[in-house]
Amino acid sequence: MARPLRIEFPGAFYHVIQRGMERKDIFASDNDKKKFLSYLNAAHMSYRAVFHAYVLMNNHYHLILETPHAPLSKIMHYINSSYAIYFNIKRRRSGPLYQGRFKAFLVQQDEYLHYLSCYVHLNPVRAGLVKSPGEYAFSSYNVFTSDTKPPAWLNTSPILSMFDKRESKAKNMYRRFVIENIGREKDIIRQNTQKGLLLGNDNFFAYIKEKFIDAQEDSEIPILKEIKVKIEPPMEDIKSITEQHVPNDKKLIRSLSIYLSRKYTQKTLKEIANFYGGIKYTGVSQVWRRMEMRKGKDIGMAQLLAKLETEIMKCVM
Repeated sequence: MARPLRIEFPGAFYHVIQRGMERKDIFASDNDKKKFLSYLNAAHMSYRAVFHAYVLMNNHYHLILETPHAPLSKIMHYINSSYAIYFNIKRRRSGPLYQGRFKAFLVQQDEYLHYLSCYVHLNPVRAGLVKSPGEYAFSSYNVFTSDTKPPAWLNTSPILSMFDKRESKAKNMYRRFVIENIGREKDIIRQNTQKGLLLGNDNFFAYIKEKFIDAQEDSEIPILKEIKVKIEPPMEDIKSITEQHVPNDKKLIRSLSIYLSRKYTQKTLKEIANFYGGIKYTGVSQVWRRMEMRKGKDIGMAQLLAKLETEIMKCVM
C-alpha cells in the first residue's frame, strides 16, 4: 500500500495525530506525558519546530505544529523514535509502540488554526474524561486561558492574536470561544477537511495544488488533482467592488474589504495589512473574527456580504 502523501515546505502548519498500536496506551503515567513534552522541547531546540497547541491522551496525542526550517517527517521521526525508545526501556517491552505512521493534515493558518486548537483542546471533554477543558492537565488549554507562562517551544500568539491584540482580553475571548463550541468543534473540522489531507478553504487547496502538486508525477497525487484551481481576485478589485456597494461608510468599506481579501485571496496577513495600511497583521485576524460574528447575528450584513461575494466571483469567472 502506498504511503499517504506528505506535503512539506518551510513555514507549513500541520495537525499531527499519533495513536498507539491497536489503540493501546502510549502514556502509562503522568511522568510519561511529562517525558514526551520534554521531547517537544528538544525538537524545538534541535529543529526549531514550533508547537501551537497540544493534548496528550492515554492512547494517542494531537499536535498543532509549525515547521519553519526542518521538514515535518524529520521532526516527527525524532519525537516518536525518542519517546518509543524511552517507553520501551522503562516498561521493559519490545516491538512497535505506534499504530503505523503519524497522520498529518496541512492546515491553513489564518482561517482555521483557532478552530483546530479548539478541536484539540476539547478532546478530553469529548472522551468524557472531564466536563471542562481546563480540568485536564496535559493540554495547552490552560496556557491559552490563564496567566501560566508558556514554555519556549509553545507559541500561543498566532491563535490568541486572532481574538484581540491585548493578551488578557484575547485569553478571555478564547475561553468563551472554546466553551461555546463544545459539541460543534468536530463538525467544523470535518466540514473543512478536503480529501482527508488538508484543512482550509478552496483558495488554499488551489494554492497547494498549483505550487506543490501539479509539478509532480506520483501515483499518490491524483486524488488532489481533482481540486479545481480558482483564479484569485485582485485586492484592488475587492476594494473597488466594496466601495461601489457600500457608499458613505469608509470604516465599513475598510472592514469588509479586509475581510473579503482574506477570504478570497492567498495573500498573507502581512500583505493584506500592507495593502490597506494603518493596520498590523494581527488586526487583519481581528477584523475577520468580528465580521464573522457580525454576519452570524445581522441578517442585513450577511445579505450584503453575499452580494459582494457574488460580484467578486464575477471577476474571476
